Formats: sequence, C-alpha cells, structure tokens
Amino acid sequence: MLNKIFVPGEVQMKADGDDMSFTAYANVKNIVDKALDVAMDGCYKESIKRHKANGTAPALLWSHNPYGLPVGVIKEFEEDTKGLLFGGKLSATTMGKDLHVLAKDGAIKTFSIGYTVNQERWNNEKGVNELIEIDVKEVSWVNFPCNEESTLETIKSHTNKDQLPTERELERFLRSSGLSKSEARKIASHYNPALESKLDVEQLKGFNLFK
Repeated sequence: MLNKIFVPGEVQMKADGDDMSFTAYANVKNIVDKALDVAMDGCYKESIKRHKANGTAPALLWSHNPYGLPVGVIKEFEEDTKGLLFGGKLSATTMGKDLHVLAKDGAIKTFSIGYTVNQERWNNEKGVNELIEIDVKEVSWVNFPCNEESTLETIKSHTNKDQLPTERELERFLRSSGLSKSEARKIASHYNPALESKLDVEQLKGFNLFK
C-alpha cells in the first residue's frame, strides 16, 4: 500500500461542544507531488462508491500505524472539485483527545492517505504518473508537512554516500526517465542492492541527470 501526504490549509474543528468532529481534505487533485504522482479527476470515485455500497469507510489512523488502534472514525467523504473532502470524529481516547488539542492549537494539520492503485498511466509529455483510480484504505493524521523525497533526490543522496538505491527507488527513477510501469518493474525486479550487482554506484553517477 502506498502513502501520499497532503497539507490542508486548515482543519475545521467543530465549535459546538466537545464532540471532536472536524472536516478536512485528505488529498487534492491535479497537483504534481515530489514522487511525480498526480491525482486525476474522478480517481476516488470508485473507492467512495465501494465503501458506501458496503457500509464502510477508510480507517482513521495516526501516522499509518496498522498495528495501533484507530484514533476515530470517518463519518462522510466525497470527491469535490478540489480533492477528497471528508468529515471525521476523533474518539475520546488519550490519543484522540491529544490530537484534538493539537489540531485546535494548529500544531498538526497534515493528513496522508494510504491507498492501492487500480489504474494509472505515465504521461511522457509531462513526465508525471497520473493516478486514474485508487482505492483509499485509510486516512492518517501525520506530523510532517511534506511528501516523500523525490526518487531522483533519494538516489542522489545514496550515491553521494557510495550506496545503492532501493528497488522501489530504482523503479521510480526508471519511470521518471521515460520507461513504462511494466518495463521499470521488470528491470527493478532483477535488482537487489543487498547482493553483488553489475549495477554499481559509478554507473548510476554516470547518468546525465546526476550532472
């Protein structure tokens, strides 16, 4: 499952009483992130439809922790012209109360979605990966208001330390260089940085993108 972080301009906490309800955007569309992904119009539509048909909703977690207890519930969610808008309620647990206080203080206002990709396409002209349909599994409150480092910058950091990139980093690098998803996966699947490989640091540094 993949994670994508988005920083909303403001989390709207409900003012009446202490029910700890809020509304926010879990993700936005038509913005290229540092991983070269862009959520396209309608990408959440089928996921929302499946959840509503099954009477379910994405889980509300803290920092994508699949082993920790949920921090609340998502009451409603929809795709509008901006992105994935949702309304949630924090539970009256220690973690829920802490998040409520921190959100009201403006200390945390960042969300990240955990999702699987059902359909995507690489746009060679724009150099981005277009997410056509994704299945939203969970929405998490998170600390850091930034996307994961771009593949190129991560690989540069590794090679500057005479280290090789991970398989996933290599796959994203190959895709950003123009290869299709299947081509990049085929190449990356035969690569293991933990084992002796014909692909070494100096070869990676030889790519003109590192100059």
